[in-house]
Amino acid sequence: MFQQETQSAENLNQILNKELDSFKAVLQFSEKIVDQIETLPISVLYKMVEFRQQWIDKIQKLEEFRNKLTDQKVDETDKEIIKDISALAEQLVKIDERIYKQLRERKTRYIKQHADLVTARRQNRKDNNGYSRVMDIIQE
Repeated sequence: MFQQETQSAENLNQILNKELDSFKAVLQFSEKIVDQIETLPISVLYKMVEFRQQWIDKIQKLEEFRNKLTDQKVDETDKEIIKDISALAEQLVKIDERIYKQLRERKTRYIKQHADLVTARRQNRKDNNGYSRVMDIIQE
């Protein structure tokens, strides 16, 4: 019986450490990306989101497994790890807010640029009765 409790406690500690490591990995990756988000192509951003989602899925599975072990006593080391996980999760949420804010701004900028191009084309067509403007190089 004692051996089973010890094994479960080790499993809880192992799960917490894996969860902590996963949070650290996602956070480090996110911190690197957040400063470069304006210059990265959409395809890279898409892969970044997929990569982060894989880590988040892994964290959620660890969290579910950890919740199954909640009937066990949590020692001081485990409490510290849980506090560290909470702090990292808070930092990750703040970085996520920055990432999504920058992505929204980028999307809005692209939409505005597209709308300006469409407006300019419509205006161009109205001014020239359906013909696009042609510069006469000989006259210039």
